Amino acid sequence: MTGPARIALPRVDRQLIRGVYCPPARLTQWRLEQLVGHDNVRYFSFGRHALAAALRIAGVKAGDTVLLPEFICREVLAALHAVEATPGYYPVGPDLTPGYDSTRLPAAKAVLAVDYFGFPQDLTVFARYCARTGAALIEDNAHGLFSRDAEGRALGARGDLGIFSLRKTLPAPDGAALAVNNPKFVPALAPQLAPDAAPAPLSFRIKYGLRRLVPVAGSAPARFATTCVRWARRVGSGHSVPPSSPNAEQRMPAHAAPSQMLFDVMAHTDVAAECARRRLLYERVGEMLDPSRCPPLFNALPEHVVPYGYPFRADAYAAAAAARVLQEFALDCFRWPELPDAVAPTAPAHYTSVWMASFLW
Repeated sequence: MTGPARIALPRVDRQLIRGVYCPPARLTQWRLEQLVGHDNVRYFSFGRHALAAALRIAGVKAGDTVLLPEFICREVLAALHAVEATPGYYPVGPDLTPGYDSTRLPAAKAVLAVDYFGFPQDLTVFARYCARTGAALIEDNAHGLFSRDAEGRALGARGDLGIFSLRKTLPAPDGAALAVNNPKFVPALAPQLAPDAAPAPLSFRIKYGLRRLVPVAGSAPARFATTCVRWARRVGSGHSVPPSSPNAEQRMPAHAAPSQMLFDVMAHTDVAAECARRRLLYERVGEMLDPSRCPPLFNALPEHVVPYGYPFRADAYAAAAAARVLQEFALDCFRWPELPDAVAPTAPAHYTSVWMASFLW
């Protein structure tokens, strides 16, 4: 495994660990509406609520089938459960594109296409499928808030409906959004929920504070705190990184309304700087990890992609070695995703060998 021998980070690398925000005098007043190019956007606390709203807008009713990729987080199924829809699955190849031609996909009311890790999914197969069946195309862009495809189109704005998980890119305790891109669905769009003014949870504030110290104090405080928290979790539950709950495929988060802090964070985000930070961090992680033992999922970083993290394939031994290298930069490394119960028992190796260095904030 290649990687730096030092523990202390050079200041330039410390600055890469956290997001970049504008001081009050330079507020950008950035909103997702600017990215997707219209005002048919609604904000939520979590992506599951945004997806459930998208399914209702698409006319999905009890018993209707919604097509999902097999390679997906099991928590996504809670949104289908909320509208009493039936999940149907299509396979995904090692390159993360659909394993079936559009003609082999069964009929469904809606189909979900995922922009994995912020890289654009080719929607050609899905467009053909929707033209043949009349299904609504929902683009799951939880990972690629600022990414665009080769034609310059914002990810999440290319399907009939787009899902965003803003909290996976921005330092907010929650935050997700639904973009209704097809005008025919706009009349079904409900009013915006009033933001929740409650303060951020203490755990979020502690984590946020530690991450902000990295450029000054290095990664040691964040690494020490993470070690303590994981030790306490292992003592209490047997898991240093807790798995999802047994009923994650049925349980929705309690509150659908976004926090007020989400909008404050968006107003302070230097989008250009954050895009540059993530792209440079992707390159740095690629230099640290041994490509023969931890090959990246993507051979190149396209010009308009702003990555969620650095995804790679590895066995457990190589992943543990990678985690030790990444820990010196206060970067988490974990396996992704926790597959649905219906998929996990027979999942092929290319579903279970994916790990990711997260660039959250």
